[in-house]
Amino acid sequence: MNFFEAIRIHLRLGLLIMFTVPSLAWIYSLTITPLFESRARLLIEVKDLGFENGGNNPYQTIRLYGDPIQTQVEIIKSATILEKVIRHFNMRHKSGRLRGQFLSYLNLSKCLNITTDRNVDILELKYTDADPKVAKSILQSITDSYIEKTIELKASDTASAIRFLKKERNKAEREALDSSKRLREFEQKSKTVSLESNQEVVRSSFAVKSIKLTAETEYVKAKAISDQIAKQLMSNIDDAILTSTVSDDPFLTALRKDLYEKETQLVKLSTKVKPGHYQLEEVKEQIKGDKKLIEDRIQELVGKDSNLKSIPYSNDPIRAELTKNLLQAKSAELALNEQLKVINDAILNIQKKLDKLPNEKYIYSQLIRQNEIAQKRLEEIEAKLIESRMKGVIASHITNIRIIDPPSLEDSPKSPNIPATLFTSFIFGLALALLVIYLVEYFDDIIKSVDTLPKDLGSPFLGQLPYSHIGDLPTVYQEPRSEYTEAIHALRTNISFLALSGNRKLILITSSGPGEGKSTVSANLAITYAQSSKRVLLIDTDIRNPSLYKYLARPKESVGISNALINEIDFYDVVQKSILGIVGFDYLPGGDVPPNPVQLLESEKMRELLETAEHIYDLVILDTPPIGLFSDALLLARYADIVTLVARHGKTSRKELMSSIDLLNKTNVKALGVILNASPVSAHSGYGYGYYGYGSDKGEKYASGQSAA
Repeated sequence: MNFFEAIRIHLRLGLLIMFTVPSLAWIYSLTITPLFESRARLLIEVKDLGFENGGNNPYQTIRLYGDPIQTQVEIIKSATILEKVIRHFNMRHKSGRLRGQFLSYLNLSKCLNITTDRNVDILELKYTDADPKVAKSILQSITDSYIEKTIELKASDTASAIRFLKKERNKAEREALDSSKRLREFEQKSKTVSLESNQEVVRSSFAVKSIKLTAETEYVKAKAISDQIAKQLMSNIDDAILTSTVSDDPFLTALRKDLYEKETQLVKLSTKVKPGHYQLEEVKEQIKGDKKLIEDRIQELVGKDSNLKSIPYSNDPIRAELTKNLLQAKSAELALNEQLKVINDAILNIQKKLDKLPNEKYIYSQLIRQNEIAQKRLEEIEAKLIESRMKGVIASHITNIRIIDPPSLEDSPKSPNIPATLFTSFIFGLALALLVIYLVEYFDDIIKSVDTLPKDLGSPFLGQLPYSHIGDLPTVYQEPRSEYTEAIHALRTNISFLALSGNRKLILITSSGPGEGKSTVSANLAITYAQSSKRVLLIDTDIRNPSLYKYLARPKESVGISNALINEIDFYDVVQKSILGIVGFDYLPGGDVPPNPVQLLESEKMRELLETAEHIYDLVILDTPPIGLFSDALLLARYADIVTLVARHGKTSRKELMSSIDLLNKTNVKALGVILNASPVSAHSGYGYGYYGYGSDKGEKYASGQSAA
């Protein structure tokens, strides 16, 4: 069937679905609590992550971490920041087993949405809550906590440097005092005041030593910083390298994401079910399995022989920031170490030249050089200490985070958005209505047109009859120029073609079930034959429930064929002549309802009655009970020359029709044809000339079934 025809048939169902869905969505929108969204925009000033020091540095090839903007997103969503906000606002569970306890940071994270733009270093933070003021306050607290955390991370590095420089300053002061004391004692003892010769060698030695002291200071400082960060991480440089190595593996990232989702699910379940519940145990087992997969993947990436002290199950953004700082400090430490090797080589060469000087002059020059180096080192450390203190002051007040748009206070709720909801639900309702119509039509077995007849019908299709209102008189008699009358004439012609192969006078009309119009077809077809100057006998063989009299405007008779079969009376004596004033149209009623209808219909008396009727009349039409209810039609089919099976539009199923055809074929009927009754006028064309194929492609297909009859 054409899909548009299916839509027309099921239009009411489709409209019901199409308008029910938006109605339910509208009602839902009115009942849910409105949610307000507060927004803030932050500018992240990303600094250069490259190395200032050159040289042969193996750590320069290591990628410190992934996308720096995404790292900031993870820091904002970290437990450290969100749990601080939760405690600041005293956010607790209001119901369930965890009532009164603080919310998990995962609960807060569900209401926080952070979006980024790859083209700009800007984060857009969105927080939703039922109270717009609360949404603004919580988002403000999140941004403040985030900025404080970035300042804290920067200040921790500066504090480590200041502590180290203070220790070095004390040491340098003692060395400067000692060198000055030794120089004065030597001068008083040796009276040596002039060393004009070989001053160039001495100055060179002083310059190189000064450079060495500066490099040593920077080296010790870098080493102290790296040791301090490693202590915070509770890991060594090898762990940091391995952690950085595996941080960008896509498979490991997917496993960590799945682990995060499982842990989130565990938190949700813990608020709904009791400890030991099977759902909690299942999620715990899944978490354990994900951790095992992460351990195996890390071992695969870094090698089974690696000594990784702790397994990084998740992407901790704060730990990632510390790891980055550790690798930077270690890189600087190695670069300075290489520089010190070159300086030491230069000092050895200068020392060889100094060894050639006179012993006293050499000692004096060495003391001068040591004193100047000590004083120079003290000055440099003091300058570094002042610089570090200034950096600490700046770090405690200035951050690389800039608030472009502070958290907003919205007047209108973000959700529900009723216009958008109604539009979306209307589109969804339309799609759902079309889908339901398609599925109903796909699984519907009812015959609704010629196109929906079974493709393997196996019997000639004699045509379709339009729907006709049942009145007091047959339509053919009452409306001789109607569409229905024309279709009955076409049906009579098609039946005549079935009778071409022999003298076929006995036509049996039946159906699969009750109410399919077989009696109406029988009465109208009999009148049509009678109007063509044939003597026609219409017999009501439905002796269980005689009903033909209703369609012929006759009273219900108490005598009929059942009385003739039990030898109470000759059948011709109870035949009613010239029905409706039509000469040649006779009618044999059903008569009294017998207790044994099957025995009467299969009796020898029935065979003799039909043979006698065939000798008297040109045509005998039998109106039988439905095949699906009783076996009467199958018993009489063996006497019939032509069997006509009536199927009703919108009532008969394909399964019922094929079952009836199979039952009739098993009785070895001589000729069998199918009629589709009560077709809508809009679906009816060609007045049922399906046997010829006029106006119906389906008719051509089923016409080939004539040979099977």
